Amino acid sequence: MISQSIKSIIVDDEANGRENINILLKEFCPEVEIIGVASNLREAENLIKGKRPELVFLDIQLGAETAFTLLNRLNTIDFEIIFVTAHDHFALRAFEFMAVDYLLKPIEIDKLRNAVTHAVSRIGQKSLHLSMEEMMMHVQNFNRGQHKIALATQNGYEMVYIKDIMYCTADGSYTHFHFVSGDVLIVSKNLKYYENLLKGYSFIRGHNTALVNLRFIKRIDRTGGGSIVMEDDKALPVAKAKRLELESRIKENRRLF
Repeated sequence: MISQSIKSIIVDDEANGRENINILLKEFCPEVEIIGVASNLREAENLIKGKRPELVFLDIQLGAETAFTLLNRLNTIDFEIIFVTAHDHFALRAFEFMAVDYLLKPIEIDKLRNAVTHAVSRIGQKSLHLSMEEMMMHVQNFNRGQHKIALATQNGYEMVYIKDIMYCTADGSYTHFHFVSGDVLIVSKNLKYYENLLKGYSFIRGHNTALVNLRFIKRIDRTGGGSIVMEDDKALPVAKAKRLELESRIKENRRLF
């Protein structure tokens, strides 16, 4: 479901142009909430990255530059675009960016309404699609909780739940598996083998001697050489080159904890 109002910004290098579309939207398209206006590419880029609008009313000619420079500069375009311009010769190029519509100045009210209605529909479809993706992600994460891994021991194989592995430590050609229960299992394969096997799960190699489950990190200690403290209070070293990746992974996986 989409929100009751569509968060939008207006980008136009002329004050009259910004004011005119703002007035028209307030009077004829109350579902559109203007959360910011920009008069140049820098302002527009900062607004888009900072405000994360759902819809952008974008003038093409912005001083000596064009809006295409801005759009090419963005890593992702996760908003709908309605181009509003005094020039019609940019139309073909504009629709390369999957624009909702292309409105010529002076703006005709019916065309503005139609463009906004189309944008609302597309935003609604996108929101529904994202909701389905989130639901599938939760289902997959739940199913992952039931996944097991076979660990080769001297006496055969132990089948263990991946979710119960707290961390693994290297011991030459052997790996020590430490579990939530406090049990430790020594396995006859090296740590690199299990790092590859557990890719796609919530594990990270914070150091060449340890592979940790992000779910069981208690804290990251930056003092001294730096360490990761696990739920069992075991302090494991973390390589300086891995700290940023570790903190980034923790932020990405926060919703799973």
